[in-house]
Amino acid sequence: MNIIESFRISFRALIANKLRAALTMLGIVIGVGAVIGMLAMGNGFQGFLTSQFDQLGIGTIYVAPFIDTNRIDVEQTASLTSADAAAIMQPGRAPAVLSVSVEWSADAQVIAGGRRSTYAVRAVSPAFFTISPQPLAAGRLLTSADDQGRTRVAVIGKNVADKLYGGRQIAVGQRIGLNGVQFVVVGVLASKEGQISVGADPAEAIFIPYQTGISRMFRNRTSSQVNVAFMTVKAVDRTQVDTMVRQVTEVLRSEHRLTYQNNDFTIINPEQFAQQASAVIGAFNAFLGIVAGISLLVGGIGIMNIMLVSVTERTKEIGLRKAVGARRSDILLQFLIEALVLCLIGSGAGIGLGYLLSLAGTAILVGLFQATGAQATVSLSNVLLASGIAAGIGVAFGFFPALTAARMNPIDALRTE
Repeated sequence: MNIIESFRISFRALIANKLRAALTMLGIVIGVGAVIGMLAMGNGFQGFLTSQFDQLGIGTIYVAPFIDTNRIDVEQTASLTSADAAAIMQPGRAPAVLSVSVEWSADAQVIAGGRRSTYAVRAVSPAFFTISPQPLAAGRLLTSADDQGRTRVAVIGKNVADKLYGGRQIAVGQRIGLNGVQFVVVGVLASKEGQISVGADPAEAIFIPYQTGISRMFRNRTSSQVNVAFMTVKAVDRTQVDTMVRQVTEVLRSEHRLTYQNNDFTIINPEQFAQQASAVIGAFNAFLGIVAGISLLVGGIGIMNIMLVSVTERTKEIGLRKAVGARRSDILLQFLIEALVLCLIGSGAGIGLGYLLSLAGTAILVGLFQATGAQATVSLSNVLLASGIAAGIGVAFGFFPALTAARMNPIDALRTE
């Protein structure tokens, strides 16, 4: 008996018992669908988190004025200033650093267009807009000339422009009062609302030159030791981040004259958080796969059960085939193929179910996290994995019934009532 004939007989046997075959395949359908759907949701969530960390800037680190508390027997105060940023950018001191921006921010009373509101005012150096690119809706960004001249100009978020002036184009050239200090709006950002960032949401913030903010707005809030809320440092290449962290640490410790003391600053590396998140999500995906795989195992037990019933029902048929010359291998192959066909058909339906679950997963990701770009992704590797496991289960759980059929004595089989 050849393979094609075995498949033909298997399909005919399944068609003869449609309902039983469908119920038997249900476990495989659910199992394959669950594996594909759950892994797709895991992939989608991982993609969402990765995109969020990318917005923070992989290849970028943040330095904040907080004490590293590895040692508690030394009294220290935090220190971080704009002079530290200048030291980092001195030629040869930190070759792995491409650029540095500094920022100080605080809420301010804002008066514009006859309206009074409270918004976060972010005093930033011009490098901020190159390290963290912000699309423009109108006007221009802050420049080095604005910073060095301590000019009273501002770039505002799109929501600020819409609320205070009723439009983004209209806002450019208008005056805006920040804690009683008058500024001129020179640009409006087009940043999406809710965009992840260190500091206030760009769509809901007002940006002014760093030196202007320190000298005119925040001079009573800063000190000689701390006049930077945080510093953003970008590497020349994302592969140089570890080197950059080491170089920045060395420069700051030298500038702060630290020897045996703790760092009086803290370095935050988003890439480390991204790697930790990826490891956690990878473990979660594996857990989801195992849970879904249990469904496949249950489906395999169902196949073994129905194949044993099929062997019992077709005992005379088996005896007759052996009597006319069928070999043990022919009978074994026939029943193995029947189990395999059950699993393959169930896998096909399960793949369709997995795609439906992935669509539902995308809706869940968007609904829970407001992540319009998040999408549960069905990968070819996951489809092949689920289908391969299903096929393996068909062969594994179908082998015992097939072996039982192959070992039957033809005379005893023909005598069975």
